[in-house]
Amino acid sequence: MTAPPLLVARDLVKHYPVRKGWLLQRKVGAVKAVDGVSFELQRGETLALVGESGCGKSTTGRLVLRLIEPTSGSISLDGQDLAGLPQGELRRLRQRMQIVFQDPYASLNPRMTVGETIAEPLTLHARATGRRAERVAELLDLVGLRPEHARRYPHEFSGGQRQRVGIARALASDPDLIVADEPVSALDLSIRAQVVNLLAELRQRLGLSYLFISHDLAVVRHLADRTAVMYLGRIVEVAPTPQLFAAPRHPYTRALLSAVLPPEPGRNRPAVALDGDVPSAHAPPPGCAFHPRCPLATARCAVEAPALTDGVACHHAGAVPAVAAALSAGNPRLEKLHQFFRTPAHASGD
Repeated sequence: MTAPPLLVARDLVKHYPVRKGWLLQRKVGAVKAVDGVSFELQRGETLALVGESGCGKSTTGRLVLRLIEPTSGSISLDGQDLAGLPQGELRRLRQRMQIVFQDPYASLNPRMTVGETIAEPLTLHARATGRRAERVAELLDLVGLRPEHARRYPHEFSGGQRQRVGIARALASDPDLIVADEPVSALDLSIRAQVVNLLAELRQRLGLSYLFISHDLAVVRHLADRTAVMYLGRIVEVAPTPQLFAAPRHPYTRALLSAVLPPEPGRNRPAVALDGDVPSAHAPPPGCAFHPRCPLATARCAVEAPALTDGVACHHAGAVPAVAAALSAGNPRLEKLHQFFRTPAHASGD
């Protein structure tokens, strides 16, 4: 019997009103940052959200935690609806949902020591009463830092070490779910590998579930069980990560993989070039939002938005050629990147 999902998002929408006129009181439109996103996340699973900048993946992560309020749609954790919870109940439930931010320096208070930063959620949620210093030391050790680091300030650490502090803070309340919003994009490649390995190790050790938001497909391929591709506020394809990399079914997914992992010399995989720019979320195209740039677009695509059926939202999904050979583990460039992910997760000399 299949276990119920930990997290369920249904038809999430976030529209930001565009106003003009005297005192900006007249609404003239909306920026459709997220426009009907649905997904499920199982216990112990990592689901990656990928896509171009501005596609709505970070907004989706914040909607899941109710850091921003959805325009419509529902979010449930273990069957409990989050959208209607008052702030007091939501705060208690947030012990089980935490976030790791993209910038490890901007997300830490420069006037607080690392120990104070990690102890803050312990105090807020009344955890480890009477032994908070010991719990802070345990959390630092868990992420590969030393107990004496608790007395230092964020500016005394490197970028990778600061991100470890951010991870320790997220773990302080013993969460079930962590939203990791571009957690390694600001780090050097070798340090990035150590932090990704740490996240993978913590998932196994603590039974965590990750909603992993990233534009780095090499990291996603290494860490994620399933990957959802977003374009202009919508999920256009979702599949197990090896399957999505081996045989992308949506034209946008194929173009995205082609752009990030260019063809190797002598390999029969033509690059996929897209015409035009990403449309504005203020005035998205009718029908399929990707149709102005899609090489397979027909008249139907311009008037009818495809539903996400069998993991893909495309009227012509069957016409997209498979690219398994070029994106398999035999790709030398990809294998070279993967060498970085075999470094020890607890190497903290970053």
